[in-house]
Parts: sequence; structure tokens; C-alpha cells
Amino acid sequence: MGHERDIIKERLVASPLHILSIEFSREVRSLVRKAFQHQVVERMPLDQLYRSGSSVGANIRESRYAESPKDFVHKLKIAEKELGEFFYWIGLLSSKHDIFDEDAAAACVNKGTQVQKLLSSIIVTTKRNNSL
Repeated sequence: MGHERDIIKERLVASPLHILSIEFSREVRSLVRKAFQHQVVERMPLDQLYRSGSSVGANIRESRYAESPKDFVHKLKIAEKELGEFFYWIGLLSSKHDIFDEDAAAACVNKGTQVQKLLSSIIVTTKRNNSL
């Protein structure tokens, strides 16, 4: 099955940002799935964490079909905002140490930070190159 995922990934993505956002979404999914097993927290905050985390990749994917450089930046800015919401929810939920495995949460935050840096760089570069 791993090989099939690699083939699908190659067909769906074309840039390091897309690949990184897929990896990030998968880590968020895994983190939330494990947290639901513990059932020590309300469902709503975990749902919000999952929605914001997975929305990042969806918005990055949507940016591939932007109608203009301005639309491209707009879609990436939405992804950036969703990532900010993800960081809010994981920070809130991480204050309770019994919800997440610390290493898994740290890995997820690290991947999110990588996405954030790449997003910022692409947004700045696109704005500069297109006088936006």
C-alpha cells in the first residue's frame, strides 16, 4: 500500500510545499486519531484541530488552480491562517499533557512550522515578483 501512496502523491503534487502539506495533514490526522482513543477531552477542540490542520493542505492544493498571481497569494494566505488556527488549538490542547504523545505532537508542530516557513517565503516572493 505504501507504494500506491507514493504513486498517488507523485500524481497529485508538484512542489515541495504540496508534499510537505500532505505529510503535515497525515501527521495531524494521526495525532487526532490517537487523542480520540484516550477520550479525555471534548470532541469539539479535537475536531477544530483536525479541520484547521487538514484545511492547510486543501487550500495549498487549491492554489494550484488560481486564476491569477493575486488569487494564488490569496489562497496561500488562507492556508496560512488555517495553520495559525491549528497552532492555536494544539497549544490549547497541549496544556493537558494526557491528550497527546509529546513526541508526536512535537513532530506535528515541527512539520507545521516547516509548512509555515515555506508558505511565507512563497507568498513574499510571489508578491515581490508580481508587484502585489
